[in-house]
Amino acid sequence: MLMGIAVCFGYWYFTQPETSTIKTVIPEEAEKLVNLEADRINKSIDTKGFEHSVMDEVTNIVSSVTQLDDSSRRKLDSVMSLLRIERKQLKEYKQYTVTWRDSVLKAVRTDTGFKYVDKWASIEFVSPKDSQGTGHFNFNYNAELNHADYWKRTRIMGKKKHYIDFWVSDNRATVNGVKRVKFEVKEPLFKVDFNASTFYTDRLNIGLDGGVNIGRTRIGGGYFYDMVDERWRPLVSIKFKLIDF
Repeated sequence: MLMGIAVCFGYWYFTQPETSTIKTVIPEEAEKLVNLEADRINKSIDTKGFEHSVMDEVTNIVSSVTQLDDSSRRKLDSVMSLLRIERKQLKEYKQYTVTWRDSVLKAVRTDTGFKYVDKWASIEFVSPKDSQGTGHFNFNYNAELNHADYWKRTRIMGKKKHYIDFWVSDNRATVNGVKRVKFEVKEPLFKVDFNASTFYTDRLNIGLDGGVNIGRTRIGGGYFYDMVDERWRPLVSIKFKLIDF
């Protein structure tokens, strides 16, 4: 009976005539950054000398690929083709711009030329075998790109703010910029749940309950066994989510 009431309410809710036109609002961040660019990167240096580039996690969230310019769409098309996936499967795309820079690298003479080696890089110049040759370089670099997603609160009850932190283990390397787009995840308006539950007032009650979630409202009910009176009791509940953080 309870579930029947919930289903009827859901039918009534979704069949009400529209009284106003709902306008989709594009976030300000998306209007400014629809070309995949995310230039607002905060830089910091840790105690070991590594440069960290920190970006607000919500930067460049879009609801549809139609918000992107033509060049960005072509970029995403090439990424999806490379990964062999469809548009609905792509949740996020990021591309980092990293620069490695050093000078006065002391080379060691070898039988064939000169060579420089450290923890990350190996650079070798091989001399030509005759005066007509130009010689060539052999190059190898072991990059360690670190990436962390995390959240912080500016105050105890403040809303969580999400960040992306990325850095390169070689402190000669810097992250100059990032191209990023993330597609908004839309929560379904209508959901059904079924749970094994327990609650305590002046006595313990154990049982099963289910509910229908419509937006911020949940209509639920179930049967619980009263451990004191040793009998089953029905329970009906209506909840409205006031705060979500």
